[in-house]
Amino acid sequence: MKRRGLQAVAVLLSGLLVGGPLAAQRAGLKILVIDGEGAINNIQLGSGREPVVEVRDEADKPVAGAKVTFSLPERGPGGTFFGASRNLTIATNEQGRAVGTGFRPNITEGRFQIQVTAAQGDKTATAVITQSNVLPTGGVNKVVKTPKKFGAGKIVLLLAAAGIWIGIGATRGGGETTTTTTTPGTTITPGTVTVGTPR
Repeated sequence: MKRRGLQAVAVLLSGLLVGGPLAAQRAGLKILVIDGEGAINNIQLGSGREPVVEVRDEADKPVAGAKVTFSLPERGPGGTFFGASRNLTIATNEQGRAVGTGFRPNITEGRFQIQVTAAQGDKTATAVITQSNVLPTGGVNKVVKTPKKFGAGKIVLLLAAAGIWIGIGATRGGGETTTTTTTPGTTITPGTVTVGTPR
């Protein structure tokens, strides 16, 4: 009985001794959301809140050089990075931070989640950032056209006005009036010359 008890204690102690360092090595990373959680993106303006995260190790210290991937939904509310991709991978800086630079919301209203994955070696971590796309006018799933400061309609109007102005100037001679009058001239017709004594 005593032998079995001692063996169990020995196995337990060896497991703790071996498990301690292994557990520390297996411990993963942590992702802290610094900015972007709960953000409301204005579809009409076409600007969104860029997500910012900080990656830390098991000792709660910032991890530089970790690869962070921001992933946006394939369908529905969401957006793109730089208008091209739904995924962005970037390395953390010296402070362990990574920014989802170039995020732009799409034109679909509603809530969505940005999936965040951090990896360094065999250590990984995941997090979720929730945001919303909103159209201030209250329309749902509308295609929003960005307002143009100087549209084609205004150009046509200006050209038409310029044409009218030039036409008026041409008929008036540019504002100067010149009158041409013709007065009948004197005509001399040669006749017959007669020489004789004076009368």
